Amino acid sequence: MNKNLRQVEALVDLLEEFAQIQKNIEALPVGYISVKQISGHTYCYRQWREGDKIISEYVPEAKLNGVKRKIAVRKENEAHLKEVKKDLVKVTKQVVKAGLLSEEEVEELKAAALADEDVYSLAQDKVNK
Repeated sequence: MNKNLRQVEALVDLLEEFAQIQKNIEALPVGYISVKQISGHTYCYRQWREGDKIISEYVPEAKLNGVKRKIAVRKENEAHLKEVKKDLVKVTKQVVKAGLLSEEEVEELKAAALADEDVYSLAQDKVNK
């Protein structure tokens, strides 16, 4: 039973980490910096795609380093999120295979983590049913 609880705790930890990374990503700017030469002057733009359109936003030189840093942090978070998702799939399979939770219950826990609810207590309630 102790091993089973550790699997559920590992799942809860991953769900909370997933939710935190997701929130961090949403708070950071998307896109990349594009440098344009216009009439002998250099202008920097943050560009990103929305559907089929590329949206451009001028970035003043004073804010350029901050925007670049935020874009880099977002890319790091996105890479880390991929790793967490892989681990989440692995641990979810273990928990479902052990019969501790169903896939639907894991999805409920994921939604609860994204909504900043107490995932640990909710998981314990589901396991102790």
